[in-house]
Amino acid sequence: MLVFVDSSALKANYDSRDDYHDHATEFMRRIAARETDVTSFMTTDYVLDEAITLTRFAHSHRKAVELAEATLTSKFMWVIYSDENLFSEGMSIFKQYSDKEWSLTDCVSFATMRKYGLRTAFTFDPHFKQFGFATIP
Repeated sequence: MLVFVDSSALKANYDSRDDYHDHATEFMRRIAARETDVTSFMTTDYVLDEAITLTRFAHSHRKAVELAEATLTSKFMWVIYSDENLFSEGMSIFKQYSDKEWSLTDCVSFATMRKYGLRTAFTFDPHFKQFGFATIP
């Protein structure tokens, strides 16, 4: 099963100081051991940018580079580079839900998940559930 991966999960997996680090690494262990239906991930350049930046300032430059290189070279990760259409759809979601505290990155993620028919996100961000997606772990 292909699932979307959010910056909160990427960061948690690489930042040992993150509150969700143990949850993220255990979930990744379960994937590697084939104890779950998840076989691959999709993310966006926006999410990757956010995860790298957050890891840089919360942990270290070295860990941020490690996250970037591992993500970009992974056979199990598909990075979608946002184009004008995804940006516009993300902005449309952002403008429509003024009552929510969703970032533009969240909204571009939601638009990407809709475009590719994904219903599940590996995330620790409650915004994905608020929008109606399932979340794991």
